[in-house]
Amino acid sequence: MSSQNSITTVELSEPELYFDRICDASHNYPQTAPSRRSTRARQAVATTWNREAARIFHPRPENACLKIFETCDCMTQCNCQSLSGDIKTMEDLLLRLQPNKKVPKMRYVSLQSKSSKDQVRCPVKMFKYLCTYQQIPPSFLSCLYSFRRSHSAQEWCNLPQFNDDNTLLSPEDDILPLDRMGLSGREIRYSFVLRSVESSTSVPNRSWGVRQLAVYHSFDIKNGQSFWMTCKGNSLNEELFQEALAENKCLRSSVLESVPQAFSSSLEVLTMLIDWCDDDWIFYINELFDAIKPLVDKARTPAIKDESALTKDVKIITGLAGSPSKRLSHMTSLESGTSRSQSDEKEDPWGDLNDRVKRLERLEVFSFDELQKLQQGLETIQEALLVLKLNSQVIRQIREHYQCLMTQYRLPALKEIKKGCEDSFLQYCRHSRNIEANIDAHQAQLNALLLLVKESKEMYNTILQYKTIQINKIYAESAHLSTRNMENIANKTKRETSSMHIITFVTLIFLPGTFMASFFQSGILEWPQVNAKAPWRLNKEIFSLFFGLSATITIVTIVVWMIILFMLRRPHSERVKYAS
Repeated sequence: MSSQNSITTVELSEPELYFDRICDASHNYPQTAPSRRSTRARQAVATTWNREAARIFHPRPENACLKIFETCDCMTQCNCQSLSGDIKTMEDLLLRLQPNKKVPKMRYVSLQSKSSKDQVRCPVKMFKYLCTYQQIPPSFLSCLYSFRRSHSAQEWCNLPQFNDDNTLLSPEDDILPLDRMGLSGREIRYSFVLRSVESSTSVPNRSWGVRQLAVYHSFDIKNGQSFWMTCKGNSLNEELFQEALAENKCLRSSVLESVPQAFSSSLEVLTMLIDWCDDDWIFYINELFDAIKPLVDKARTPAIKDESALTKDVKIITGLAGSPSKRLSHMTSLESGTSRSQSDEKEDPWGDLNDRVKRLERLEVFSFDELQKLQQGLETIQEALLVLKLNSQVIRQIREHYQCLMTQYRLPALKEIKKGCEDSFLQYCRHSRNIEANIDAHQAQLNALLLLVKESKEMYNTILQYKTIQINKIYAESAHLSTRNMENIANKTKRETSSMHIITFVTLIFLPGTFMASFFQSGILEWPQVNAKAPWRLNKEIFSLFFGLSATITIVTIVVWMIILFMLRRPHSERVKYAS
């Protein structure tokens, strides 16, 4: 038994032995991945990879949702165009991906998450073995960064990108030719992320959502084996692949035996993938416009009759201009050239304020909630523009990548591909440019919509500011009118008080004399009788007594009244202080 194992060991090449070792130690991925970096650099990459992988992949093995579709290479009349299998456990994966088994012409692996805001339903251990077996570079993990639990409506951590990791020009020491598996080690390798819109129910109050698709692809330029892996929040691309493997004649095993035809088939699959990012944008933009249009129309149709400039109102409110009291208005006559001034007109200022309040009531339909909706629409449009721009960049990078392969690389293995795939390559390039043109058209639509929303938002801000300033102005004028009315009342009261003081003063002068006259005539005092027929004469003694008493009482009364009046006019605090 040991001799047989030794013979088997001798029969295996050094790259194959190394491949067996790294498959057995797949838990150490990505440190075991071929790389020319130093040990410290690889350790740093592994630390970052493991930290992010713990957030991306679901920890429970029972939730694994990994499917593998392969072409049948038996070349018999079995009519099994493809083989499919659900991988639930690590044992299922090891049974399907065996290091001593020849790789099929095309293999497709589908990873899924419960939604685009959830973790990938694949344990890290299984993913590491898959990456080790398929020699997937560690850079592919960056395409999966947004597959993590998130409750945000927008996602900015995993925007469209393209990573080129091909080994066409790598030194012999950096590649792993595996003859028993039919792999030469010279592969086209790249990964990319595309984002598009799909109808969604995972985010509340949003019928559409921006979804991501992560793709990894490798193609052996010598033997024609191709590998595809996608990761998505639903099974859409998985179903497309399954239908293509079952129905597309270009993906049949008999066609894939030729390397140029296998290369053309890979371009066919790539075209199917990039078509996804152009499917639903027109419907998304139309629905976005329909949602924003009522707010835009409302902002453009308010009947506002501005009596004065907004800047003038601001100056009035801030006190930089005169108070909004009644001013003299000058009207110039065009015929005579003279000017006349109109003084105070007998108008009801409160009636004018009531009319302006009624006009402002028409602006109550403009609320801050609608302004927030416009801001949300603005953010949605900006997100869509960014996604479209980066999608176009990724599609262009992929096309330039293939153009570089077909025109600049001088590898012998590519000569047959260049010669046999000219038509399919030109067809792919034309289709890619058509998608870029569609993306440019969508960007133009969204840019126009963005400008419309910005202008509507500015109009909303202006209307709300106008309403606020007019309300403040009405309050200011109302307060001014109230103050003016209070001043008028105070002036009237002051005039009436002055009249009362005069009446009081006159009363104080005459009341003592009247009192004394009544007292003298009351009969209490007896005066000598005067003959009625005698001539009139002044009784100086009686008059002196009467005048002396009356004047004394009058002076005393006036002095007491003045003291009381002075005390009443003093401030309350001084009276309290004086009393204490």
